[in-house]
Amino acid sequence: MRNQSLFTFSFPLFFLMMACCGFIACQTPYRQTVPQKNLTYRYTGWPEKSVERLLFQYLDSKNFLISESREGTMRFDRKGSNWDTVKYGSFLEPAVWLRLEPTFNEDKESMQTTLSIKVNLITHRLSSLEEEITPGKHHMEEANEILAYFEIMMLQSISSNTSSPTSEE
Repeated sequence: MRNQSLFTFSFPLFFLMMACCGFIACQTPYRQTVPQKNLTYRYTGWPEKSVERLLFQYLDSKNFLISESREGTMRFDRKGSNWDTVKYGSFLEPAVWLRLEPTFNEDKESMQTTLSIKVNLITHRLSSLEEEITPGKHHMEEANEILAYFEIMMLQSISSNTSSPTSEE
């Protein structure tokens, strides 16, 4: 009788431990890729200062707010849409911000400027409660779409500088 009560006490505890371990294992599937948080673009023939200046102007025109990090890098924040909320316990945080942090590298030998942009979501912009959240797939797509228009603008500038109007027909 004593062994049976010990077994019934141990079995639920064992079952609970196995369920928790299984739950933890299910949270990190085998071969799952870590969400990409960086976007990279390369511009040939553009000096770093020009790309930097044009990117700042472009993001300003897209309603991004500019701030500076403690390290001195520029950050661009835009308020998320109404469906972008973060759940904390039993209530929803009203807004998250899409944050883009660009880094520029220029290779003078190949005349190529590399623009790397770190994408994050943040809560409580510019306060001590600011928290970074890993962006979802749709946030990365949104950032990529915004920067694709910038890339088109940069390519149009190159093509307008190199081509001459010829309308002889």
